[in-house]
Amino acid sequence: MKDIDKFFSDADRILARWRSEGSAQTTRLASMLSAHFRSWTRSTPELAEPLADYWERTYTASLADESGRKAAVEWLGSLHGLLTGEFDESMDFPAADWEEIRDTINAEALSMDMELLTQIMSIIVSRGHS
Repeated sequence: MKDIDKFFSDADRILARWRSEGSAQTTRLASMLSAHFRSWTRSTPELAEPLADYWERTYTASLADESGRKAAVEWLGSLHGLLTGEFDESMDFPAADWEEIRDTINAEALSMDMELLTQIMSIIVSRGHS
């Protein structure tokens, strides 16, 4: 099992636990999923922290329904893949999110590992969001 598969499996468990609690508070679920994402991306806090904050601001409201929850978890998984080298062709973000990711990368470029920076920027350019 690859790390990305384990990430998604753990996220599914978080969703199941949230449902079993009978909670309708999407802010609590967003906080749980964001903490999960941050725990998996500890090696890149300069990117994970601001992008997790962005995800919470942008996607918390979408957690109110099942399709929104699925899309929001997919988004976090795609970001996990981008930051850990497991990003694949099936993963993508909306154009506005690519902009946010690119801007965050640019803001943190000096403090980043050069190999990771090059890898992420190559993906951004290949997806037409440079």
